[in-house]
Amino acid sequence: MSAVLKAQLDADDRRRAPAFDKKTEDRIRACPDRPKTCPVRTPEYQDLTGDGKEDLIVGIEAEDHTVAIWVYMLKGGVVNRILNTAGTPLAVDVTEGKLIMREPTQTPGYEIRTVFGWNRHSQVMEMQATEYDWQSPAATASPGRRP
Repeated sequence: MSAVLKAQLDADDRRRAPAFDKKTEDRIRACPDRPKTCPVRTPEYQDLTGDGKEDLIVGIEAEDHTVAIWVYMLKGGVVNRILNTAGTPLAVDVTEGKLIMREPTQTPGYEIRTVFGWNRHSQVMEMQATEYDWQSPAATASPGRRP
């Protein structure tokens, strides 16, 4: 997994389009040597493309507490990023081949539920729905983070 992230960071650097600030990028690159300060969350493996193979789901928390969600699939021996999104998720779940991210809103008691699904024609995961869901105000509160 660290080789995939390093390759992605290097590709972003070559395009002069870094995904993270320098401090976060340095912490990502140092993960093998300094796991306690690593901003990369435990990766998950789920089949999101329906091909019967597990895809790599990685969350990386930046200095501002936003979390980048990157999803990769292996196709023809090549690792391809099929989702690149970010937010301040309360939760990220996978169900029925969909990646669902729940985020707080500025309205107490409501949260945003964004659903991403595989598009076999474009060969990427796309946003399929965004909904505002009522939750109890206590359920949407996030310690140390303000919506």
